[in-house]
Amino acid sequence: MVHFKKIYFILIAVLISGLAYGQRCDGYHKTGDCRIYRMDGFENYGQARSALIEVKKIATFKAVFYGQRDYKVVLCTDYGYYPIHYVISNADTKEILYDNKEDDYVESVGFTIDKTQNLIFEITLLAENIKPKDAFDLRVCTGVNIYWRKVPRMGF
Repeated sequence: MVHFKKIYFILIAVLISGLAYGQRCDGYHKTGDCRIYRMDGFENYGQARSALIEVKKIATFKAVFYGQRDYKVVLCTDYGYYPIHYVISNADTKEILYDNKEDDYVESVGFTIDKTQNLIFEITLLAENIKPKDAFDLRVCTGVNIYWRKVPRMGF
């Protein structure tokens, strides 16, 4: 009988720790919809991140983008919490460089940076198909995956 109680306690402890781990988002940006399969010379950028974000609340993400590089940025979240609205702006001038609302909330964008800039991403999970009463949790893992390459030489 004593062994049964120990096994039961261990089983409950493992189950609870597994549920607690389920809310961790470390490395989420390296999985699923955040990955690009055809790289064309692009490499993973070390400033890519993942976070637990609450639906319909703006989360900010800041990163340094170096000049003379092409970038691809891919945002992803759990199925059902799309679309993701994001705005990319210059941290110093506050100039809005891109708003994906203008492109029907596309999850990825590519661009070239001429000179080094600090960029801010304002990210909002719109979750149009999730009703608060139906959701288990209004917080969900979200990833910002970034790829880069040096600007290729052009011409002859």
